[in-house]
Amino acid sequence: MKRILLGLGHDKLSLRVGYAYLCFFALLAIAYAFGLLFLPEGVMGTLPLPSLAFFEGEQSFSALVARTAMYNLFALLLIVGMNHFRVRRFTLGYLPLYANTLLMGLFAGTNSFSGGISTYTLEGWLMFLRIGFLEFSAYILVCAATVGLAMFHADRWRGEQFKRIRRLRDMRLSKQELVLALVALGLLIVAAYNEWKYVG
Repeated sequence: MKRILLGLGHDKLSLRVGYAYLCFFALLAIAYAFGLLFLPEGVMGTLPLPSLAFFEGEQSFSALVARTAMYNLFALLLIVGMNHFRVRRFTLGYLPLYANTLLMGLFAGTNSFSGGISTYTLEGWLMFLRIGFLEFSAYILVCAATVGLAMFHADRWRGEQFKRIRRLRDMRLSKQELVLALVALGLLIVAAYNEWKYVG
């Protein structure tokens, strides 16, 4: 576990991305298995998710795509914002990323997604590759790319206040990190388009 946490904050970008994907697939599989084995089918679909209100009413295809992209961009910015805080070598942007991963795994494991396509079928998994995997790849890539933007640091999880370690004007992304962030934005747009093309 300690090695994974160190890997998520590694100085080498490719290793950060690799460890981030490793954690993503592990947590997704655990949540999927738990939902499949221990929870009733469809139970997660009854949750009053705030995102549903965002898409109420009659809207055009382009408006739905734009709203979906904006909603996902908010999640992306939340991850970047949380990455300004670091405990030891672990930046907190990974917390909303993996909380969403667990939630998606539970939705998939209980077959609770709307759209009429079962997550227990090959078609459902192909749909995940076209939409969910692209969205979460965007989150993973931008999270790994912005680890170095930490402004506040603490050595312990409890009993210690965060200390400022750099100013906003001192933060920089390398060329590789910037390219990765731009790729993440592109993936979000493609995922939003696919969501309404194949499901909506």
